[in-house]
Amino acid sequence: MGSGKDLFVEVAAGGSLFKEGEAAGELYIIESGQIELFPAGAGEALASLGPGDCCGEAALLDKQPHTVSAVAKTRARLLRIDRMALPEVVRANPDVAIALLRKFAARLGHLESCLEASLAASAQTVVPPPALAAKPAAAAAPPRPAPSPPPPTPPPTPPPTPPPAPKPAVDAAPTPPPPAPKPAAPAGLALRVAANGEVVALDPMRAQFLIGRPDPATGTKPEIDLGPFDVQRTLSRRHATLLREGAQYFVREDAATTNGTYLNGERLQTGVAMPVKAGDKLRFGSIEVELIGA
Repeated sequence: MGSGKDLFVEVAAGGSLFKEGEAAGELYIIESGQIELFPAGAGEALASLGPGDCCGEAALLDKQPHTVSAVAKTRARLLRIDRMALPEVVRANPDVAIALLRKFAARLGHLESCLEASLAASAQTVVPPPALAAKPAAAAAPPRPAPSPPPPTPPPTPPPTPPPAPKPAVDAAPTPPPPAPKPAAPAGLALRVAANGEVVALDPMRAQFLIGRPDPATGTKPEIDLGPFDVQRTLSRRHATLLREGAQYFVREDAATTNGTYLNGERLQTGVAMPVKAGDKLRFGSIEVELIGA
């Protein structure tokens, strides 16, 4: 591992940036190349990071040794920030602090999803009750002598047969109520990207769509992936959410984004769901789309 400048580190493909268990004193921001994170004894990478991503920040902030090893998948160049310089870097560049907070929030959401899946799997596991031991068969009682038969009795005189009762009148069967009308299916919508006219269809039976780009650190991918159209890198990983209530759709920006979310030219307030319909124009960062009927 060599250094071009004091603030930058270059790692050859296959080289180690840091190892699990080493003391953490520096934060790394990837300028170029790819870095893979490996837990102890793992044959496959836990995550693959690229330009703009960072590593080593968790161990640096809580002053604990590294919990994974970082290995360069390709030749990489990284900005190195040590623990003493981090407060000054954050004061001079608030975007660095915002990027770290978003990274922690994404990782926390991934851990919560894994925990919920583990709890659901545990709840479905049923332990069968232990088998009851068979009771020993009781000892056979000695046979009793057969009782003597009673003296024969004369057969009883049958009573006179009563006349048949009149049959009750049969009421006509009630008319069944008409079946309830089926609820109307939600109207189908799609997003048409203004840059190239490509159409992204929406599942009409789904009630919530995350809009953004994939997160290589957590492996999460949004339902509406606009990453391939984000040439200027203005799109957040969790930029906004498209909601459906019945046949009505809404758009909401859950967390404040640097480049904002716009509906027909008006910027949305964070946390406020606004109704949308076919013909409306949306902009996520610099990516413009139009809602169209599917």
